[in-house]
Amino acid sequence: MSGVAGILLREAGRPAAANDIQQMLARMHHRARDGSSWWSDRSVTLGHAWLDTTGEDGPGPLRMAGGKLAITADCRLDNRDELLAKLGIRDRSIADGMLIMRAYLKWGEACPTYLQGDFVFAIWDGERRALFCARDHFGVKPFYYHSADKRFAFASEIGPILALDGVGRRLSEYQISGFLAGLPDDPQATPYSEIFRLPARHCLTVTGSQVVLRRYWEIEPSQRPLRRDAAEEFGDLFAQSVQNRMRGTPAVGAMLSGGLDSSSIASVAGLQAAAAQGPELKTFSLVFDKGSSMDEKPFIDAVLDRHKLDATLIAVGNYAPFAEFERILEEQEGTFLAPGLSLTRSIYRTASAKGVKVLLDGHGGDEVVSQGHGHLHELANAGRWLELWHELHSAANTYGEGMLPLYFRYLTIYGPAWRIARMRTMATRLLGRLGRGPSKIPRAAWAGLVNPELAKRTDLAERFHRTGCMPRNVSASEALTHRWLLSTGLVPHAFEVLDKAGANFGVEPRYPFWDKPLVEFCLALPGGEKLKDGFGRHVLRRAMQGVLPPAVQWRRDKIDFTANLVKGMLGNHRDLLDQVLVSDGDLIAPYVNLPEVNAVYARMLRQPEQATLPDVQHVWRSISLALWLRQIQPAGSLA
Repeated sequence: MSGVAGILLREAGRPAAANDIQQMLARMHHRARDGSSWWSDRSVTLGHAWLDTTGEDGPGPLRMAGGKLAITADCRLDNRDELLAKLGIRDRSIADGMLIMRAYLKWGEACPTYLQGDFVFAIWDGERRALFCARDHFGVKPFYYHSADKRFAFASEIGPILALDGVGRRLSEYQISGFLAGLPDDPQATPYSEIFRLPARHCLTVTGSQVVLRRYWEIEPSQRPLRRDAAEEFGDLFAQSVQNRMRGTPAVGAMLSGGLDSSSIASVAGLQAAAAQGPELKTFSLVFDKGSSMDEKPFIDAVLDRHKLDATLIAVGNYAPFAEFERILEEQEGTFLAPGLSLTRSIYRTASAKGVKVLLDGHGGDEVVSQGHGHLHELANAGRWLELWHELHSAANTYGEGMLPLYFRYLTIYGPAWRIARMRTMATRLLGRLGRGPSKIPRAAWAGLVNPELAKRTDLAERFHRTGCMPRNVSASEALTHRWLLSTGLVPHAFEVLDKAGANFGVEPRYPFWDKPLVEFCLALPGGEKLKDGFGRHVLRRAMQGVLPPAVQWRRDKIDFTANLVKGMLGNHRDLLDQVLVSDGDLIAPYVNLPEVNAVYARMLRQPEQATLPDVQHVWRSISLALWLRQIQPAGSLA
């Protein structure tokens, strides 16, 4: 992917300094594998780091309207034909950045609502003396900024902004507690208190006197009537999304894990490559030891047997989750919620060595298509108990719980009072015979990890209640549940993590599930199209009939990464864990509930096979925080 950077000096008459933008671009040299350039006009300077993934000529910034407009953009537009028609442009070779400027000329600051695709851009409007910035609908492309009285600076990464004189490095306690709790709840905050991110689906207007942030789009269901066959319509939209993300370069590959999402993308993209009589699509798969809980090779082989794909299998032997971790933290410019990132980087590294610049990624299938769990609440709320029983019976293995506790839980919430009392007595007796008590609601998973004083100072419990827990009125509706999941801070956080990792290998990840028309279509689907006969994402499974091998199309299981992470940490990083948690815990003690984390660690050492996901999160996040603090101190001080 490319990168953007820029500086607006907000004091009238002050000329922009060329060495500042050059320094910013130098900090993003890994994004400039195909060149970089910059443009300056009195108080504003725009820079562009270029990775050619769209087949356009040369790096930006681009200018038009007699030099009165200039843009720097990292973008890939999907609705080019529609925009060309609305703007009356016949030149089909026009660059995406230039197309955005033409859209700005016609629609002004409303122009992002007419765009589809992945983009960030900043347009300098010389007549208005205003800088207009926007980020795409889901936050695929990153955009960070620093705003002060005399200067506004932005970039695709935090490092170029930190390199400028006068930008403070104070750390944010709120971000640290949010990281430990797994709660990226503030869409504007970064680890540094003086640097902010432009949230997804927002735009920003900067002048000499003010900075105005505005949301330009809300996540809403499509208003178009659904076709009779939802699976057929989904298949058409999905195929178009895959095709859009293959545009611009022949150096395209795809991840292939053997799961439903990546297998669907690789299969559809492989068919499209074959139909265009191009070379076989390159695919990249991680392969674990046979018999491992992570082994998905039988599913990968099933896809490769069905389609002509140029497959690369990447053997994962002795997995070490903290290998190269200092380097990874430098890339990420802070902590992150992705314990398996080192494995993803191995795919990027291999794909880059194979000449791939664009990598199709199945990330987001669960969120976009939806497992349809909210449909169970809808059935119970409507009193459709027989249908609920059928769905729970079909999905018993998927949920990992017995049917009776689940069924009783829904009945307790939605059933009439007389039925609740009767069923409570019956269930208690039956559960007693089975030797099982009623399920208990666990405390928040982060409660044992975060230092209680830090949690109190940063209002963590209130923040978690407000944005980390799905409200009951939302969970009662599949449509509201679906939209809530798509709106959480985890969505742009994951994109930013993957963007930075891919950039360091000259690879741009693209995500066919995160397509605006496809997302709107899936949001409009009734719950029965998402969950049916115990199968989540049912509409996707039906759409892949004849495309995927049945073993992949109808697989229920998803790989649990927990056991592999425990084995990797204890088997390869025991000295590191002992040093950070036992011998040298003072560094993280202000943030982490060290006695409880050490108790979790000791329990993991005694019984690693019984480690839970919260246990792993306690240890992994504590070590990650310690290594990052070591890396940035004493440069970073606490805000």
